[in-house]
Amino acid sequence: MQTALYGSIGWKHPFGIFQVLEWAKEFGWDSVDARGMTLDIPGGPKKQLTAFGYDMLGPRQIRPTARQQIRARCEEVGVPIICLYVASPVNLEGQLGDDNRALFKEFVQLAADMGIEWVRAINNTTESYSDEPFTEEEAFARTVAGLREVGQFAADLDVGILIENNENTTTSCADELLAMQNEVRGSCRIGIAYDGTNAYFQGLNELDELQELAGSVDFLHLKNVKRHHDPTFSYLPRGDFSYEWTSLQHGDVDWQAFLELAVEGGFDGPLTFEYVNPFKGMPADYWNILREPEAAAAEEIAFIKKVLKELNPPE
Repeated sequence: MQTALYGSIGWKHPFGIFQVLEWAKEFGWDSVDARGMTLDIPGGPKKQLTAFGYDMLGPRQIRPTARQQIRARCEEVGVPIICLYVASPVNLEGQLGDDNRALFKEFVQLAADMGIEWVRAINNTTESYSDEPFTEEEAFARTVAGLREVGQFAADLDVGILIENNENTTTSCADELLAMQNEVRGSCRIGIAYDGTNAYFQGLNELDELQELAGSVDFLHLKNVKRHHDPTFSYLPRGDFSYEWTSLQHGDVDWQAFLELAVEGGFDGPLTFEYVNPFKGMPADYWNILREPEAAAAEEIAFIKKVLKELNPPE
């Protein structure tokens, strides 16, 4: 089973994606899962800059020769970049919609240029950036149509598109993930990234959702949190509980049980560890209370390998 270090671990390091690659090599991660640039997405400066980090890769920020240099560095250290997330929505209307789908295609081209096999669509909400938000049904249908359009472009470049369960989006649960995958299938290689903690944020049982997705998951995302009944930790995705970011071993999600169930269900894909996700919207000073990223990169690969060894003991 392949392990992947999420690029956000280097979001406040000036060496950016190169530092992520170095930590991955040093501590034994198999690959890196990268974040895409958010500077050109709709929503204004606050949304564009909330998650900004030096690790981000963007088609309008990386010249062709630099793309080849990053690809060469990956080959040199033996750590590929296996996925790149795209925050540009595909479901908007009018010229704004056309522009954002065009930007999504630019990300697909960037992935192809850098030898990245997957892009991950993450901004499929009901936000229309107009007078009224989309209904849930309209947002879902428009996301399907948008993914079909960009998917045809991705298919020509042999780049797959992942959809992920994110709270308060058109793919917030297993049913919606499977429905959208089924609707887009045929346009491109369409996969599923399942995040158990995002299911927990949504108020769902992460293990039940995993069982429903058995046989359909291409990536698993690993992070952990503790739930609090007051707003101390700022992130309140459903307006009821707040969440404190923790190590994989010490949060509310039992990753030992989770991975055991995933293996039983036939999962053998990449495991992406998320040190932080600045896109969740916590205030900037919140992240200063976390472990040093270098320490987290070392500690979490040791934990994951220990769990995998226990699940697959040597004969």
